[in-house]
Amino acid sequence: MPKRVTVTDRAIIDKIRKLFALAKGSTEHEAAAALAKAREMMDAHGLSDAHIAMAEIEEASARASRTQKPPRWETYLCLAVRRALGVEAFINKDGDRTYVGRAPAAEIASYAFSVLFRRLKSARAEYIASRLKRCKPGRKRQRADIFCEGWSIAVYRKIAELMPECEQEELVGQYLAERYPHLTTVGARSAKIKGRGAADDYWRGHDAGRDVPLHMGVGSSAAPLALK
Repeated sequence: MPKRVTVTDRAIIDKIRKLFALAKGSTEHEAAAALAKAREMMDAHGLSDAHIAMAEIEEASARASRTQKPPRWETYLCLAVRRALGVEAFINKDGDRTYVGRAPAAEIASYAFSVLFRRLKSARAEYIASRLKRCKPGRKRQRADIFCEGWSIAVYRKIAELMPECEQEELVGQYLAERYPHLTTVGARSAKIKGRGAADDYWRGHDAGRDVPLHMGVGSSAAPLALK
């Protein structure tokens, strides 16, 4: 019975992919030999064409809030990155965001989220210091969350204006189903506060978020989402 490997066994799969690449740029005799060797390795390890294709799917993680129930503003940031790059995402065991997509989209997504997350945390700290320093701790956190929701929604809308939504690949869904069959939906934590002050917090955050410098990448090698 042939030995079976998982899609994470990169050493074997990478060798097979190199053989397929060699077959495309070789003479007829060399191409036939490379293809035969690739198929021989696939049979020996119980690998299908789907396994080889799935090897192009990668993961990259970015630091997040690390709470059991993430704040709604963090979810909006994640949705913005997913929309721009056509990747999927989940919260890993450390409470961080893991992005999944065809290389190099996952790595770009984790970088984009990290930059946006740091900028929002910095804007939050500045807002607390300038507008909320007299608030009680509990209310201060809630009002700061409202500011962050406005900021992140503005960024999402700005990305939507800059570029069309990227379609998520079916292969990514297959990868997640195979690697993480027990993923569940986690609700976001919203700031339960209303009133004139909360409305002002939201729109101040929204105005600040609209000022975040984003632009579309230029050229075939550029990232679809770039941050200045």
